[in-house]
Amino acid sequence: MRRPRRLVLSAAAMGLALAATGCTYFSPVQTHDFYQAADGTNANLEQDGALFAGVRNAVLVIGEDGTPVFSSTVVNYSDEEITVEVEGSAEGSAIFSAQVQVPAHGVVELGPSEGQQLVPVGAVNVVTGTILSLDVTAGDQTTTISLPTLDDSLGYYDFEQPAAEG
Repeated sequence: MRRPRRLVLSAAAMGLALAATGCTYFSPVQTHDFYQAADGTNANLEQDGALFAGVRNAVLVIGEDGTPVFSSTVVNYSDEEITVEVEGSAEGSAIFSAQVQVPAHGVVELGPSEGQQLVPVGAVNVVTGTILSLDVTAGDQTTTISLPTLDDSLGYYDFEQPAAEG
């Protein structure tokens, strides 16, 4: 009488173990899917079917005192120096605009820290968490992406005094 009971319990335990380990069988592996692995957003511009220029991790950080700071990285994938224009807008009104000279196969960081190009931002009357628009133009290509607004509560967004524009 004990043997059938053990057999049933063993089969139930095996079934439970298989059910528990198979729960991720139908879940996609995250590394197989493209995803935004940063707080900001990215833009890609193509020319003749090849990646030409891009903006990486674009975000508008609003300090405790309400001062907005645009932070991003501009990338040039071409063999020539290019000018990339970024223009942020809230409710259809431009709040900043900048032209960035990017060397061939180079990168230019935008922000207030040393070694970064400062992008002056006008007054912004939005709460953090609001999604603004960012137009990115290089050559004859333009794309519009979302521009998230964050506060400076994350340590890496607690910017020092703004550096001189460069």
